[in-house]
Amino acid sequence: MLSWHSFLIYCGVYAIAIAVPGPGIVAIVARALGGGFRSALPAIAGTAVGDFVLMTLSVLGLALIARMMGSLFLVVKLAGAAYLVYLAYKYWTARTGALAEAPQVSASRGFTAQLMVTLGNPKSITFFAALLPAVVDLHSLRPLGYAQLVGATFVLIPAITLIYAALAARVRGLMSSERAQKRMNRTAAVVMAGAGLGVAVS
Repeated sequence: MLSWHSFLIYCGVYAIAIAVPGPGIVAIVARALGGGFRSALPAIAGTAVGDFVLMTLSVLGLALIARMMGSLFLVVKLAGAAYLVYLAYKYWTARTGALAEAPQVSASRGFTAQLMVTLGNPKSITFFAALLPAVVDLHSLRPLGYAQLVGATFVLIPAITLIYAALAARVRGLMSSERAQKRMNRTAAVVMAGAGLGVAVS
């Protein structure tokens, strides 16, 4: 079991890393703007699972291997970026009006795209490969301590990203006119495209 001191430091640093807007947060906000709160839930789950995978690789001592597989992570990153740009196009061209619906993105596609964005995010890789070992003694880590880290991942990511999604969905809910809906979709498209380009060039 991790000491409370080490665990609280890890949670504090991790929470800040999650809360600072990056490509993942921007993508979640864009989804909530374009399709409402519920449309962002698969992306939030994808972010949590992606961080869980990267954290586990670091705990198992495979962070160096992950960095050495740069070409694989590049493919994953570019695939996620391309899907975000595709979603931007869907939001930009979406119909508006009383009968219009936001672009339909299946939960599995939303989850997979966000998972790829997270796994290909250099900041996430750097955090778990460098900062986690600096805060937690991985050599003496036991199953209970690992369970604490897993718990932190699946508690902190939803707790923080759900706030972003709720605020974005609230803004969307205030926009009821066709003109406002069109602006909201266009805004979501620009934000989504920006997230995709940010992932691609990072």
